[in-house]
Amino acid sequence: MDPDPQAGVQVGMRVVRGVDWKWGQQDGGEGGVGTVVELGRHGSPSTPDRTVVVQWDQGTRTNYRAGYQGAHDLLLYDNAQIGVRHPNIICDCCKKHGLRGMRWKCRVCLDYDLCTQCYMHNKHELAHAFDRYETAHSRPVTLSPRQG
Repeated sequence: MDPDPQAGVQVGMRVVRGVDWKWGQQDGGEGGVGTVVELGRHGSPSTPDRTVVVQWDQGTRTNYRAGYQGAHDLLLYDNAQIGVRHPNIICDCCKKHGLRGMRWKCRVCLDYDLCTQCYMHNKHELAHAFDRYETAHSRPVTLSPRQG
């Protein structure tokens, strides 16, 4: 990802709690999902640079660190809402053509791809490692097997 952790963050992205999370149940609990609704900016007293405001699905709305103080409170869950698409890829589980959001490519099976929904619902072999592509032109991020 970009050396500037907020550089790739956009309004509309769906997020979950990340590695530096210390905010209790503000997100509705483990697995809570929210939407980035505002990006921090230099000079703002309420939303400083390297922070974002998230509207959680359960109702809470507040700001979180996206590199502020060297901390990262959030992880990207889905980016389909901002128009990311993999036009020539088909999910081998649900058969959706033109994946929206992230692409999950199996590192074990030849030419086997999942959409985010199928990946998150543990479709395909949990013992297989995957590459995650955030956009059609991004470098893959290699992930460990989900189980195993």
